[in-house]
Parts: sequence; structure tokens; C-alpha cells
Amino acid sequence: MRLSLHRRGALLALLGAAGLVNIGDAAETGPPLRIGHYSSVNGLAGFVLDRLGTPIKLRLDGSEEIWALAVVPAPLNAVSLKRDDGSYVLRIDDRGNITFFDATFFNGVKVVRDQDAQSLAIATATRSKAEDAAANLGKELTRLSGGNVTISLDAPVLAPDADAWSAIADAVAIVGISLKEVVADALGREAVAKKVKRILIRDSGQVAIKLVGQMLVVEIAADKPINGRPSSGLLTSTIGKLL
Repeated sequence: MRLSLHRRGALLALLGAAGLVNIGDAAETGPPLRIGHYSSVNGLAGFVLDRLGTPIKLRLDGSEEIWALAVVPAPLNAVSLKRDDGSYVLRIDDRGNITFFDATFFNGVKVVRDQDAQSLAIATATRSKAEDAAANLGKELTRLSGGNVTISLDAPVLAPDADAWSAIADAVAIVGISLKEVVADALGREAVAKKVKRILIRDSGQVAIKLVGQMLVVEIAADKPINGRPSSGLLTSTIGKLL
């Protein structure tokens, strides 16, 4: 059965919105929809959305963190994209219109593609760079919390020049984003100072967050950049429950 022109266009828009087909190629006209920079219609939010592969990735303007987003079916032939902490970030309808959600725009705000963008990827790093980043973050968290926090890395199977050290360095940065948010609050700062003396970032092949005595253990899968480590949002919410 042949689809009507309207239904075919709607289907292509939906698949393109989810990053499952390149609408630019399918229609042979119009701007590329699988990657670009988007801004809210009120000008108060902006981000790069990369739907070129799996996972779908998003980075807010002014942030160094890249979110891995999962696709979830939504009513009326739409799709929603959510983070690993369960927060819904985007809704894309069957015409490709995108609505953005965050703490500021709880009810959502429409966004439009306003410029091209490069594919999102974490920064490259060596073992030495990752270890330096961990040491510097430990000093910063010690100063901010008023306690004594050290950060160590555990990846015994990785060679010093392995590409996966980039993912570990990225995990260090995400831990920094989360813990700085936690200690910015007086209660969080007191909890970290009393209950966290060491943070261990371990390449265990899985994503997990736990408190062992006074050691916060963040497990990652270093062979899976971005979606192989928890987001800062998941870290912050889990740390709040653990402490």
C-alpha cells in the first residue's frame, strides 16, 4: 500500500528526528536535520544536537558535558529523548518540531535549528592527562568542601597510550561537574567533608555509583565513550541519596 505524500513526509520527519534516516538525503532538499545547533525561540537556551549515530548526543551551550540520550516513544507519533537519570530533555513530533525541557523550561520551549555544528565527541587524553585532571580536581574539591578529598583512577588493563583514557578523563570532568554542584549547597558541602575522603573512578566495564565506607566509587565502561559513564545529573541525584 502506497503512503500519501503527507503521511510519507510525516514518517520521514519522525525517522529523521530520531536520527534513523537522513532526511536531507531522502528529500534531496532542505537543511540537514541530523546535526546542528538549536536555540529556543525566546533566545534563552541553546545546544548542539548530534543524531548521526548511537547514542544521540546533546551538549548545552557553555557546558563541557555531552549527554547520551535514549529514544522513548511518545503519544501522537512523537518521540522523547531522555538522559540516564530519567530526565526528559527533548520531544520531537511527527513533523520534526522539537521542544526542549529543563529546570528553567519545565513545561518545555520550542527550539529551532539556527546553524551548522560539528559532531560531538569527547576530548582526547592520555593516561598522564587523566591522572593530572584527577589530582587537580581532588585539590579543588578539598578546598571547596573544607574536607580532604583525593581522587584515584583504576584501569589496570589499559595501556598508557590507550584511547580509552580519553573516556576516563571525561569521567573525571563529569565527576567534577557533579561534586562542585553538590558542595555548592551548605548541606552537601558538610556531607562531602564528613563522608567522602576518596573518590575512585574505576574502569569495570559497567556503570555504577556506590559508597564504600568513606570512598565514593564511580564505575565506568571506558570502551564506551559518553554512554559508558554516568551523567552529572545521575551522579548528583545518586550522591544525594548515598550521603
